Amino acid sequence: MLVFDLHEDISSYFLSERDVKDFNVDYPGRHADIPKYKKAHVKYVVGAVFSGRKIFTNKAFGMSFRNSFTMAWDQIAFYHRLVSRHSNELCLVLSKQGLERILRNDKIGLIIGIEGAYSLDNPWDIELYYKLGVRVVGLTWNIDNKYAASCMTDKDYGLTGLGEKLVNLALDLGVVIDLAHASKRTALDVLSIIEKPAMISHAGVRTLHDTARNVDDDVIDVLRKNKGVLGIFFYTDALSKNEVDVNSVAKHIVYVYENFGADVPALGTDYFGIRKTPKGLETIAKILNLIEKLKELGLSKEDIEKIMYKNALRVFMENLKSE
Repeated sequence: MLVFDLHEDISSYFLSERDVKDFNVDYPGRHADIPKYKKAHVKYVVGAVFSGRKIFTNKAFGMSFRNSFTMAWDQIAFYHRLVSRHSNELCLVLSKQGLERILRNDKIGLIIGIEGAYSLDNPWDIELYYKLGVRVVGLTWNIDNKYAASCMTDKDYGLTGLGEKLVNLALDLGVVIDLAHASKRTALDVLSIIEKPAMISHAGVRTLHDTARNVDDDVIDVLRKNKGVLGIFFYTDALSKNEVDVNSVAKHIVYVYENFGADVPALGTDYFGIRKTPKGLETIAKILNLIEKLKELGLSKEDIEKIMYKNALRVFMENLKSE
């Protein structure tokens, strides 16, 4: 059973916590690394570029995107160094053919994705990021910007004119649109103007747990019509009020599966970006626990394959350009 993880905050973790040199070591307790990917049969990972930095204000931590351009470029450079240093195990995915080659060899495909377009001074900057290897762009994080309203907005103004321009430019280039962290109106606005499938890389189901980071049924249904995917994440605070384990994650996946079909659910763990993990899913190496749970719940091998990697792979195959 292969795995496609739609969201991991690898660069943020390493640039703030530890040097890149040991990514080929099965480091105890770390969410993921090359040995764990291999154990879990991970074939594709979207490495997020998160350009915010923590600030301390009024006795609480906030987030600033004031130096977002520099931070984004540092993280993109990190991913290139990571692939270069571990070229026998990792490969940067840039095209449809690149996706296909990963299926035929023993390497793990790394896809660079921007989480929140704060580092784009104008929509046309996406052309520069594309040349640097970026193949996913998320419009927002939890803070509104000039492109779109976020899921934490005080006033949901949706997609702006600049945001629409960014979306269209990205699609023309072959960049996947990511609606994680977007407000409801933003998601619906984007899905109403695009023909290629989009993704919500890492989120949960709002019907099961009502938080701003989760997606309601209206959005999931329009995403289904768009032939997009919803990557269920492992962020415990958004999955349940009770103790979160493999069952909690499976519950969100099965809800999407039963109500919107086998072509919509996917996996977007949010590893490295979460402090607490579901019990039984402490690292990517334990993903078999989730696969076994889905089997217990009656899902067929074919449908589990869709959820674990085929749905996500289809979205990228339909968006990325040929070489």
